[in-house]
Amino acid sequence: MLQQNQSATYGIRLSSERHAILLAAIAIYFIVNFLARMALPGNLELDEAEQSYFSQWLMAGYSSQPPLYNWLQYATVQLFGLSLASLSALKNLILFSAYVFYFLAAREVMRDRQVAAIATLGLLTIPQVAFEAQRDLSHTVATIFTASLFLYAFLRTVRRPSISSFLLLGLATGVGVIAKYNFVLLPAAAFLAILSDAKWRPRLFDWRLLLAGVIALVIVAPHALWLVDHISAASAHTMRKLTGSGGAPALAMLNGLGSLALASLGFGGLTLALFALTHREKLPAIFRARSDWTRLTGRILIFALGLIVLMILFGGVEKVRDRWLTPILILLPLYLALKIDAAAPNLQPEMRRIWAIAIALMVLIPTLLLGRVATASLTGLYQYPNYPFASMAEEVRPQVTSAPTLVVTLDTHMAGNLRLHLQPVPVLALSTPAGLKPPPTPEHQRILFAWRSAADGTSAGLPQKFEQYLQERGMKADASQIRAVTLPYAYGRAGDEYHFAYAVFDIGH
Repeated sequence: MLQQNQSATYGIRLSSERHAILLAAIAIYFIVNFLARMALPGNLELDEAEQSYFSQWLMAGYSSQPPLYNWLQYATVQLFGLSLASLSALKNLILFSAYVFYFLAAREVMRDRQVAAIATLGLLTIPQVAFEAQRDLSHTVATIFTASLFLYAFLRTVRRPSISSFLLLGLATGVGVIAKYNFVLLPAAAFLAILSDAKWRPRLFDWRLLLAGVIALVIVAPHALWLVDHISAASAHTMRKLTGSGGAPALAMLNGLGSLALASLGFGGLTLALFALTHREKLPAIFRARSDWTRLTGRILIFALGLIVLMILFGGVEKVRDRWLTPILILLPLYLALKIDAAAPNLQPEMRRIWAIAIALMVLIPTLLLGRVATASLTGLYQYPNYPFASMAEEVRPQVTSAPTLVVTLDTHMAGNLRLHLQPVPVLALSTPAGLKPPPTPEHQRILFAWRSAADGTSAGLPQKFEQYLQERGMKADASQIRAVTLPYAYGRAGDEYHFAYAVFDIGH
């Protein structure tokens, strides 16, 4: 008996040590990604620039995406200031937290705690989670986190319900909805999976579920009230991405189902292949293995994909992108790990392979993120961090510091970059979706318009949106005010240059 107790204690200690190693490795991985981003030029990617731009305001809604990430970025900027470090650190902290909650979710339902590591490391095999989220995503990054948090809260509530687990479930659901609208498919599919399972169905009649609902509603309410007044403007951009050109219904359905199949393969294909490779000797046993948890998670996947199929058949959805499946198919590594756990194999040889693949990916991903920008002089392929926004900011700095100035651009990408490099000068982008009012700007005595131009940018005149902006303020456009700027790319080839233009107008002159 004593020997059994000692063996159990040793097993728990060994398991805890392995889990500590896992979390330490993941933490180091995200620190390396942060350092890799800091080593690149301070010119921002699309989503980074959008966050830089919107960090000027705290609002209930911003554009076609819900505001969770914007709120987190605003708070970060208020605490630490706006910088490349505060933009990248927030992203990597959110992603690290997502891996931690995914690990906790897996540990909640695994018989063999080693398999929780398999599930967690499986996130590295999803391109949209491992690479794209690091390259340039924000709202999807928030969705990765909230989906992981939801899975932990949901599985904990199903396995060992308590007031705290239900409150956490409500919190996860609420923040998920304001992270990205397609997140609602995950709790909807989870509800249907519970409803269809006789063993777990009583959880739906627990009075504490009402507490979860109240918490979720309180979190969602500020943005929901904003959305009621802006539903058309907020949804138009997303619907353009999802729907087609209004052709034959049968063809639209085929296009939708085909795009769903391709998106699913693009999202989970590598994960399936690598799981099959690392467990190749035991695939038949793993395929046949069943448990209560494989049944539940498998049904969540089926119901979630089924809801998308209904949207294709009856909602006109024709273009499903792999990134749009994030809150659904992020469940895939957990489901596969549960199948492995149900088969109860000896995992020693597989764990060595899994760690080898994971370490290779942890090295490969930051290397690719660095290489795609740093090798531009060799490839001639320029990424957004190669664009010379920092140099442009230095070019116009004397104009914006000699009088209170508002910088006006056509899009949030340039606006966010100039906001980063010219702060505290306020910046406004005129690409606000139709129906949404531009955010408020402080009093100013000068307007500086900035835009991308062709090599002969001065001959094109002031863009029409800028002319309209001046007319609304009783001012006239003057082409003589336009200045063309030609600047080299960061890490660019000799002779390769990017072209900007700007124009300055003093109010009242």
